Amino acid sequence: MKPSWTAGVTRARLLLSRTIGPEHARAIAGCRSLEEALGALAGSAYGQRVPSGADLQSAQRGVADTLLWHLRIMAGWLPPAGAALVRVLAAWFELFNIDARLAALVSDGREPPPFELGALATAWAAVAQARSLEEVMEAVNASPWGKVDGGGPAGLAIGLRVAWARRVQSAVPEAERWVMGAAALLVAREVVVVGSRARAEQLRRLPGIGERALEAASLPELRAALGEQAAWALAGIEAPDELWCAELRWWDQVERDGPELLRTLSAEAVVAAAAALLAVDAQRTVRALEAAARGGSPELVELVGGAD
Repeated sequence: MKPSWTAGVTRARLLLSRTIGPEHARAIAGCRSLEEALGALAGSAYGQRVPSGADLQSAQRGVADTLLWHLRIMAGWLPPAGAALVRVLAAWFELFNIDARLAALVSDGREPPPFELGALATAWAAVAQARSLEEVMEAVNASPWGKVDGGGPAGLAIGLRVAWARRVQSAVPEAERWVMGAAALLVAREVVVVGSRARAEQLRRLPGIGERALEAASLPELRAALGEQAAWALAGIEAPDELWCAELRWWDQVERDGPELLRTLSAEAVVAAAAALLAVDAQRTVRALEAAARGGSPELVELVGGAD
């Protein structure tokens, strides 16, 4: 382990003690109302940013804010190279901000409050000042995201996701299987569910995606066209309306793999695993709150999942 990374790696592991875990999440999901669920969440790390009386959207946003805050803490304890790694892993929050700005530009101009990225920001300071799609593109292309193919808001949104996948693969080779699995899910959505190859030129830049995958007309065809590193994410999924199951299973697989990465001697892998496991917990908590808001039936509790 690199000496300069020791404090940050230690902090990353300690942050995992702030997760609520599958059992607590399922208990929250089993609550009969959102109000009851918020009470069950109040004593956790999420409770600091999820006020009592919050509606579902605000509560879920508070969970996401908590995850981002944990990543900012982690980055603050790491050397510059480690902070840069966390910046790549946390790029989802910047992607969300950019998506919201794009949506506002093509609609009524309203957008949710942006995530406060602090030192994890790359393009956002410039994008926040953008008042046209062209200005957003210029800001993104001049940032660490690199040149992202656009073709309108939808093209930019896909381009950012492709760029993020490639950045994560490069920064954390140990996470390649997760990246390729996520790439398979994105292609499944765009090519099979939406039924369009309009973004094929962008999608073929995804790790693990070849031309055969982009020609698939069904999920079984797509799975057969992928290598094992990507196909696992679609195992047993036959129809488009089952794709949500694959997405939940992707999170469960990350949770299973994470502890093994935490035991490696690679500081980068440990930081990536800690960030991923924090994200797993936050994502599961978001699902648990929604289940409670819908009445907490046993079927909804089951959907909260958990790899334990």
